Amino acid sequence: MIKSISPQDMQEMEHAFLDGTGYPAILLMEHAAQAVVDAIHRYAPDGSRVLFVCGTGNNGGDGCAAARLYLQQGGLATVWMMRSPSQMRGDAGTNAMLLSACGAEMHILYNEVPELPECSVIVDALFGTGLARPVEGIAAEVIDVMNAAGVPVISVDLPSGLDGGSGQILGNAVHATETVTFHRPKHGHYLYPGRELTGKLTVTDIGILPDWDGAQGIDILEPADAAAMLPARPRDAHKGNFGHVLTVAGSEGMAGAAVLCTKAALRSGAGLVTSACTFPNLSILQSLVPCAMASVVSDIDHIEAASQAQLSDLAKGKSALAIGPGLGRNEDTFMAIRPLIEMDIPKVVDADALTMMAKHGAKPGKRTVLTPHAGEMARLCDCLIQDILQSPIEYVQQLASDLECCVLLKGATTLIARGEELAMNITGSEAMATGGSGDVLTGMIAGLLAAGCSTLEAARLGAYYHGLAGESACRKLGSRAVTAMDICEQIRIE
Repeated sequence: MIKSISPQDMQEMEHAFLDGTGYPAILLMEHAAQAVVDAIHRYAPDGSRVLFVCGTGNNGGDGCAAARLYLQQGGLATVWMMRSPSQMRGDAGTNAMLLSACGAEMHILYNEVPELPECSVIVDALFGTGLARPVEGIAAEVIDVMNAAGVPVISVDLPSGLDGGSGQILGNAVHATETVTFHRPKHGHYLYPGRELTGKLTVTDIGILPDWDGAQGIDILEPADAAAMLPARPRDAHKGNFGHVLTVAGSEGMAGAAVLCTKAALRSGAGLVTSACTFPNLSILQSLVPCAMASVVSDIDHIEAASQAQLSDLAKGKSALAIGPGLGRNEDTFMAIRPLIEMDIPKVVDADALTMMAKHGAKPGKRTVLTPHAGEMARLCDCLIQDILQSPIEYVQQLASDLECCVLLKGATTLIARGEELAMNITGSEAMATGGSGDVLTGMIAGLLAAGCSTLEAARLGAYYHGLAGESACRKLGSRAVTAMDICEQIRIE
């Protein structure tokens, strides 16, 4: 299990460790520096020139220590400093003075950026996790030079200019080839745009003992974790052991949403699936998802208010519900599905059902997974989409708390919250940016709920295996040709 950490928790934990053990802080810096030098050797031939760009704080101290170690190993180092070594304080100042004593070629940047030397690698040690305001002035110019240099850039702990908590850019930011971070990854390494700026992420141990790390962080599934979380499937099992899903999806022109959701529920382990559908969509569902049952609840082009009693009847005895894909935003439809949303049955609520929920203030049962994208999330939280993008962790936790359910915020990096528990999913690819992809996810989560997973488990596993299916489809077809049906066909849960 990967467990990311916020910059604030990392700082507090590091201070507690140092104060409680007497471990020398400068030794942590030395370990960090050695990890950076190891990364340099992955890109630069022996004896190459490397440019080290060092700020004034501990991140700059790591850079100075790395430059010294690289020099001692026979490399060539040019160092750009934001302040002279004599003006730097603490362990960073000590390492800057040691570097100066080694005879490194140093340039203090006051009002202009020097000419870029010929080098094989640039080490970005300008700003670390302590950055709290937008980068501007000479620092912003230096970042532009690093990004335009055309050589690999190794960032120390975080790409400079990146908010380690939110993944947002503070004014200007380095686009790293590789980021070497310490002890645990930071949230901002995985949240966009930080995930794009981080490049390859290397997490290295710098000597902090695990017993001193009690920070909660955000959990990220790895393959073994996902496999262990899946409910067992005995060899003598029958279809009744794995639950019965009811999908409530589709309207005129949106039969595909019902097909994708229903098919994905079957692909994800549900023993039985029934689709509550309109009569115009019946033949489409029966022909494209022959392994599912179908029950007509409306003779017109959308589910109507008169369908309410029949839907409630269909929901009885079901293990899980999937509500929303392709339903449309007809007020009549919402009157029919509102009782389902508020039922105490494990369920997934998605798409048009979320928009209608936000409009009418319906409160889902506690055993519910909501799967909004940023726009739907903004409607549910009554805020701007930009607010969601800038502070996704805070909003997903708040909505999960307010509604007392599980919330999955869809995106290139997915956030999932229930109560105090928080998780991320990082599987997937750009090929999944296609209509219907979310309908597949809804069906997958419903299938996992029916098979016995909790809402949090089903949301995490659904997002994880949905992403793997997208990656598989991308490998087969390329990033531009993938459709949601291709993703559905690539579902493998094992």
